Order: sequence, then structure tokens, then C-alpha cells
Amino acid sequence: MKCSLTIYIALGIITLFTSCKIIDAVIDSAGPLPRLPNWGYLTADMNGAEWSKTYKNAYQVTHGIVSYADEPQGVFYALISILHTPEGYDRQHLLFQNIPFSPQTGRHKLVSCNPYEGCESSDKPKVALFELLSDGDVAGDSYYTVDSEDNYIQIDSYNAKTQEIKGSFQLTLVARKPRSSRVLPDTLRFRNGRFHTRIIRYKGRGE
Repeated sequence: MKCSLTIYIALGIITLFTSCKIIDAVIDSAGPLPRLPNWGYLTADMNGAEWSKTYKNAYQVTHGIVSYADEPQGVFYALISILHTPEGYDRQHLLFQNIPFSPQTGRHKLVSCNPYEGCESSDKPKVALFELLSDGDVAGDSYYTVDSEDNYIQIDSYNAKTQEIKGSFQLTLVARKPRSSRVLPDTLRFRNGRFHTRIIRYKGRGE
């Protein structure tokens, strides 16, 4: 059985829900900044401006995610990059899912699974952007792919020993209507996207 992977952020905990098992990583809230794993970088121009500088003095957390609770094991991984405010509040989550381990390199067309439009989950590589408001615990707008545009993620290299991944991406995303916040534009165009990060393996509870 293949397990779907969805990420929810709430109350300082990132939890990866699969149909087989719950896998989680708890944020250390002792300091002013979230303690999610961060390794490497993800950069892109969004509507002509550097995405990581959307918020003044903001910072960014990027890493890959994998769960070997999935059956069959080691088939897919995900990539997430989160923008925070200087106070540590989540503002944007850019999430790539169902990136295949095999082939290790190559270009993958990206789609979105918009649950509000009655889509069905699939094994196709997908992407979405989620906006958060207030203290990072209020959902804002959700953005999904424009299918007529060239949305892709290109994996240039994967090191099985170090779990490092390098690549590029291009996206055109549109906000689901009706809008929730209108803080961001209706359409987000990501160009010149590049990343070099590492896949983090989350352990299951009790492991």
C-alpha cells in the first residue's frame, strides 16, 4: 500500500501524516526562532523579486523530508521551504511532494491536488504554496499550479550517501478562490528557482 504524505503546521509541531503511521518532529520552543531542521538553500525570483526577501528581515528554513514508513519504502521524498517573520512566525510554506527516488535525476512535471476542487490524490509529483497569518497558526491563501504553464522540478544530482539533492524549478501558481487574505498577488510566478539541500529522515514515535 502506498501512503499519501500531507504536512500540517500547528502549535509548534510539524507532523507528517501518512495512511500508515504518524511521523513527527517537534520544534524546540526555548528560543525565539523555530527549530525545524535547516540545511542548504532554496532561492527563486517571485514576480520579479527575491522570494526569500518577501518579508523584511525574514529568514528561511529548507530541507527534504522522507518517511520509510511508506509502503513500498523509499519511493518518494518531499521538499519544503518555509519563510518566517523576524519574530519566528510562519508566513509561507512552499511544498513539493512525490519526488521519485528513481530515476535519481531528471525533470518532473508538477501538478497540484486542490482538495477544494474534489481532486484525487495520486503519485504524480506535485507542488503547492500555503500562506499563514497572525502567529503562524491561521490559514491564509492556498496556491496551486496553473496547468497550462510549464511547472517543473529538475533534480540535477542526488547523493544517496549524504542524502543531498540539487536542482532547479519553475512555477506559476494561482490562489484558490475565494481569497482569504489578499496579502499576496493572485498569481505567483517563480523563476530561476535553485536549491541544494538534504533529505531529513524523521523517526516514528517510539523509535
